[in-house]
Order: sequence, then structure tokens, then C-alpha cells
Amino acid sequence: MLELQEQFIEALLESVPQPWERVEVHYERYAWGGETSEKYIAHCFLHEQRTDVDLTLEALEALQTLQEHTPAGQREAWTWLLFRLDAEGKYHFDYRYGVPPLVAREMAAQ
Repeated sequence: MLELQEQFIEALLESVPQPWERVEVHYERYAWGGETSEKYIAHCFLHEQRTDVDLTLEALEALQTLQEHTPAGQREAWTWLLFRLDAEGKYHFDYRYGVPPLVAREMAAQ
């Protein structure tokens, strides 16, 4: 799992414009209504100025592969995650379960 996380970080950094202080990614991949919905919001910050980041295909593929590996101690795959990386190299993956918030809004609109 650690190797997959590192693959994602490496692919993510290819998308991030320099310089930056931190990067945040909100990613959702959830199956409903016979289809799979994949959504993300990614930003980098410099002096609290936010810039949108378009994830590369490699970063998205790394997230899909990461989702296929259930975290230790869990019985099911996560459905969304919050990721944060600072310029010093500290990072955190926060795996979440259930209906993701962006998908929930889409479901409510239909």
C-alpha cells in the first residue's frame, strides 16, 4: 500500500506548478446507478493563494489502483479520500467510506 501511495505522490507532483507550500486533493470513486462516478478537486497553495491542479492520467490511475487495495484493518474499499502534502514532504491520506459528498450532491440533483 505504501508503494502505491508513493506512486500517486510522484504522479501528483508532475501536475503541481512550482513553487508551492501544500497540495490538497479530494478524490471520490463511487459506484451507483449501474455506473462508476469519479470526481476530484485538487489545489496547491502558496501564501494562502489557491491554484487549481489538473491531475495527470497517471495520478488518477494510481488512485484507482490504490482503491483496489483495502487498507489494513478495514473490510471494504474506501470510496473517497482527502490527501494533503506539504513542501517539507509530510503527507497524510485520510480514507473515507460511504457515499462521498460530491456524488451525494449529484444523486440529490437527479
